[in-house]
Amino acid sequence: MNDHSLLVAKIVVIVVLLVVTLIFCFLPYILNRWFKWTQREKSNAREFLAVLCLLNFGGGVLIATTFIHILPAVVGVVSALQKCEMLATTPFALPEMLMCTGFFLMYAIEEVMYFIVGRRQKRKQKAMQEALQVAMEQVTEPEEKPEQPNWLRGLGIIVALSLHELFGGMSIGLEETVDTVWFMCAAIAVHKLVLAFCIGMEIMMAHTRWLVAVIYLIVFSIVTPIGVGIGIAITENTSANHPSIPAGILQGIACGTLLYVVYFEIVAKNHAGWRIFLCSLGGFLLMFGLQIAVVEAAGKSAYVCPSAKS
Repeated sequence: MNDHSLLVAKIVVIVVLLVVTLIFCFLPYILNRWFKWTQREKSNAREFLAVLCLLNFGGGVLIATTFIHILPAVVGVVSALQKCEMLATTPFALPEMLMCTGFFLMYAIEEVMYFIVGRRQKRKQKAMQEALQVAMEQVTEPEEKPEQPNWLRGLGIIVALSLHELFGGMSIGLEETVDTVWFMCAAIAVHKLVLAFCIGMEIMMAHTRWLVAVIYLIVFSIVTPIGVGIGIAITENTSANHPSIPAGILQGIACGTLLYVVYFEIVAKNHAGWRIFLCSLGGFLLMFGLQIAVVEAAGKSAYVCPSAKS
């Protein structure tokens, strides 16, 4: 069972992430009173340079978190499980395979989501064209894809991002020391809070109805705390210092989902020059420094096989 201070730290993380994320989600609506963003021409929140810099800074943070913190932890857990014969030895690198599984799982889920959204939009477009043909003799079909309705656009964004935020929360809940809980909380929060601001901005700029916007933003805010709770439930059912099969597998998958976020949501979509690159590098170096400061031990595995007698 978890140490009391570790459990308290995770509960505090749940509350802090929920409250602060909600604040950042609704912050664009507050700032809009002064900056009048909704009165400008329709644009994406991520087109603002300051938001791009912050988002890519968070991307650098997640790169460091994925490869320097989570992946070595997964390697340690899986090695301990295989050493204790709780998992079969595989002819391939199992930790890296779990990470790739998480990457492609997130990829598949997002593609399915956009396929469903796109199919509904095509049906709506076809119905509108048929209606226009009744009133007009000739209708030229637009070459570009029509813009998704605001509620549907928001739904796609929220579902896709909430899934990986759930796994991000689980990666916090699966940590085994107070220091690493706060380390992971900082890493997830840096990215999530900027993303929360972007989501709030994009939903606001799409002129989504207020009630629908509130539902979307609340859902996005609670998924990470729910993930932390799932991680707590898994680790609470594991004896101290014993490697856990569910924890190892889920942490490996979570590692892959974070990698997906970095690659597709940040790096691959924005080629904005050296300033953005330096922001990403700055985020990476920050978390690399924190990793050293936390004194997280490469090679200090304290796992004990369940059958071993102390």
